[in-house]
Amino acid sequence: MTQEEAKKELKPIKEMEKDIKSVELEIERLMTIATKMTPSYDVVNTTGGHKDKIAEALIKVEEYRGRLSRLIVRSLDHKERCLEKVMQIEPQSLQKVLYYYYFMDMTMERTAEKIGKSYQWTYGKFQSALDEYCKISEKYGVS
Repeated sequence: MTQEEAKKELKPIKEMEKDIKSVELEIERLMTIATKMTPSYDVVNTTGGHKDKIAEALIKVEEYRGRLSRLIVRSLDHKERCLEKVMQIEPQSLQKVLYYYYFMDMTMERTAEKIGKSYQWTYGKFQSALDEYCKISEKYGVS
């Protein structure tokens, strides 16, 4: 496994987190729409305009909740497989770089800040951590 392949394997962790946040925001937006609508009891208007919009919003919320559940399960499965390898990396300082960057969804700058080291030091450790991840992946039969 190359560093590029390792990045390709780890990158979905960040992408799925963004997808999860996006779906959560959409659910929140739809719930806001549904809860801010007040049903009207207009005798002349028998279509129930607001009721239809509320029902549509709630149906969409349920669809998004299903999508969110599937995303979370996929994300957890992928994280578990990758984390198993990351936790075998020695020394622990290398583990931390990959963990903060991918699993805590931090930027490299924020990772460096969290570790208390410079960006250059952290980036160097990131490269070394990827090398170790590759070696461990090869032990798992992934190439």
